[in-house]
Amino acid sequence: RFYWDLCMLLLLVANLIILPVAISFFNDDLSTRWIAFNCLSDTIFLIDIVVNFRTGIMQQDNAEQVILDPKLIAKHYLKTWFFLDLISSIPLDYIFLIFNQLQDFSESFQILHAGRALRILRLAKLLSLVRLLRLSRLVRYVSQWEEVYVRLNKYISEHILTLALY
Repeated sequence: RFYWDLCMLLLLVANLIILPVAISFFNDDLSTRWIAFNCLSDTIFLIDIVVNFRTGIMQQDNAEQVILDPKLIAKHYLKTWFFLDLISSIPLDYIFLIFNQLQDFSESFQILHAGRALRILRLAKLLSLVRLLRLSRLVRYVSQWEEVYVRLNKYISEHILTLALY
């Protein structure tokens, strides 16, 4: 779980840097690399939802005890982060573009649709801002790392003090 969370943290930071820059400065350029990065990150974030349903959680009262019951894990995840994770992981921009393409194929191609298509493309890019809700995951991972940092700092300090007293 440690390495998975580390990979998710790196992917989150990459998304939080790349996504606003791409939306702001690269207007209607849907390059293959950009689409591949988006599809890959969307897929990994959807896999993360499945992983969160199958990963044990620490008990609130006792930090040493881990809950491994799948029903309790699912219940806890559904109450806490599931809906925000789901909303931020669904590629709404691509779904919107696919439905727009299907609608355009059913209608005759007209010049008036070209202007609307550009507006819809911009709207789809704005919908990709929903992915920035992944910031909540970043907060969750940072809070987990903060606890590890405090414990590690405590153990190192105790070790140094013990060496000094010896």
